[in-house]
Amino acid sequence: MENQKNHPLPLSKGLLRTEDLYTYILETSVYPREAEPLKEIRDVTFGHPQARMSTAPDAGQLIAILLKLLNPKKTIEIGVYTGYSLLLTAVNIPGDGQVSNLPTLYENEIELSNSTHKDLQIIAIDPDREAYEIGLPVIQKARVDHKIKFIESEALAVLDTILENCRVKMKGNLIMHTWMQTKEITGITMRG
Repeated sequence: MENQKNHPLPLSKGLLRTEDLYTYILETSVYPREAEPLKEIRDVTFGHPQARMSTAPDAGQLIAILLKLLNPKKTIEIGVYTGYSLLLTAVNIPGDGQVSNLPTLYENEIELSNSTHKDLQIIAIDPDREAYEIGLPVIQKARVDHKIKFIESEALAVLDTILENCRVKMKGNLIMHTWMQTKEITGITMRG
């Protein structure tokens, strides 16, 4: 794995606006605390032409804190890219959450149920399966892929289907976060 210093992040990706201070914080606080699978997924993403779409590691640490505070059992990830925040979420949510009675989203999708996917906790939606598959081997190596159901689609179609289907009954917490290509982060938390 390459040295993380060889992976400068665009300054606009983080919370700080002074490049020297941002670099110092990354090197002394963020990178040393970043789990190896997350470093690995960042490394495999680095050479990709759209690497700027990946979650910044300092933002990832904030997400991890929020996940620990909220303790959600299930999540929906809209905009997966190569899976940095997806992996972060999968390793930080407890193993006891279950999704029950999810609908058949499309005719070619298999219906999800407790009997077939009892460990499923994350619905990951993205129209670009190729980008997701860049990080998938790292997610599998971290042994959290059983928590994830990836759906290759535009998010609105899937969300509309979920909302329209009266068989959807999700108990516990649901965190939905959207990573937009405009580098803006929109967070919505629903408690149920």
